[in-house]
Amino acid sequence: MNGLKLDNGIKFYYGLGAAPYGIKDNGFSYFLLIFYSQVLGLSPMLTSLALTVAIFVDAVTDPLIGYVSDNWRSKWGRRHPFMYWSIVPICLSYALMWNPPEFVLASQGSMFAFLVMMAVSIRIFLTFFEVPNTALISELTADYDQRTGLMGLRFMFGWLGGIGMAFLGYSVFFQAADGSNGILQADGYANYGVAAACLMFVGMLASSLGTHKTIPYLHTPPEKDILSPRQVAREVLDVMKNNNFLALFLASICFGTASGFTASLAIYFSTFFWGLVPSQLAIVTMLQAVAAVCAVPIARRLSVTFDKRRAALGCFIFILCWGPVMLLGRIFDLLPENGDPMLFPMLLAHNFTNLLVVISFFILFGSMMADVVEDSAVDTARRSEGIIFAARGFAGKMVTGLGIMLAGLVLSVINLPRDAKPADVDPDKLVDLVLFAAPLEAVLYISAFIVLRRYRISRVKHSANVEAVASL
Repeated sequence: MNGLKLDNGIKFYYGLGAAPYGIKDNGFSYFLLIFYSQVLGLSPMLTSLALTVAIFVDAVTDPLIGYVSDNWRSKWGRRHPFMYWSIVPICLSYALMWNPPEFVLASQGSMFAFLVMMAVSIRIFLTFFEVPNTALISELTADYDQRTGLMGLRFMFGWLGGIGMAFLGYSVFFQAADGSNGILQADGYANYGVAAACLMFVGMLASSLGTHKTIPYLHTPPEKDILSPRQVAREVLDVMKNNNFLALFLASICFGTASGFTASLAIYFSTFFWGLVPSQLAIVTMLQAVAAVCAVPIARRLSVTFDKRRAALGCFIFILCWGPVMLLGRIFDLLPENGDPMLFPMLLAHNFTNLLVVISFFILFGSMMADVVEDSAVDTARRSEGIIFAARGFAGKMVTGLGIMLAGLVLSVINLPRDAKPADVDPDKLVDLVLFAAPLEAVLYISAFIVLRRYRISRVKHSANVEAVASL
């Protein structure tokens, strides 16, 4: 951008803005389903339905918030007012969701209504922060590889935020005093929610203040009636017509649903299928943090060496082939029994390598979405970062929407008993869990791969797009 020096401080605070989303996303993906269904007693189908209702609300609010962010005019620019305004409501809503009042627990209906209200509130308020904050990338730099580096920092902080909160959960909040499995006890979740909300507050405020100095160098939109329904619909549809955007949007829905489905069942597999305890899961999260850091230079190197599209598709193939290896190994009786000292290191090695490639893919994918900004502007003569990243955010929320709904459906079908101890669960039910989960996950990943192949922005095309829209 004109006159803007992209120093390490700006890069750091831009990346840090993803940490609160990572904290929220980790909680939704890994703990929310088991907390409301296994601990509080809400039916898995009602739990997943509540989160799906919130997704439908997102379908309306996300593009609207993105559009308003693209066209807002103020002394603090078009992004930062929304970032500052959203911080307190997000944190209060998130803390309350993990601390439901006593009267809410009286019935299935009241728990369902409360979870819907909290999930909708968190999603809307978080969109007001996440969309403007993420959209800054296309204004901070137009460089093809530098965007990959920035997106890498963002994903690193996002993963570290989520993994760090998970580590605190496993090592502090879910450690029961009597030595039992604290993941299945309610007390730890209350403190977990408050601690997560406090860390989210610090991350969002720091990112907003740390990028505040870039405001004078960012794009100023032309004056117009930004709340005209016809204008909103027209600009959103114009973006949706871009073939490269549409390929990424559809791919992210399929991939996000698959990832959310996998993440929602991960704690069930860890606890019931592999027999891991919270102290072991804490070690898993520490290794995941290492993978998040290592993935940043790997993704940057892939971006420089290969076209982003080719690198992302290569990552996809690896994930599809390597991801289910351990589950299939157990089904075919090729692995040591639970409790064998060799099993846990094998699980750690598999989890690390798989996650390393998954995060690298996410980084490349986010950088590819940033490059759509100029590609769309060539057609529309407008910069629509907010709309584009709102759509990306909506698709990404499938991780905690449709993914959780499918996970709840699978758990209902196999009828996993509530409050069951891992040793008491029928092994046939765990086999059924794998046989339902693995094929569904594969179908979603293959669908995403097919759609992603339609993306066509190369390094050369991106350079041409940047030159074409330089005057916007």
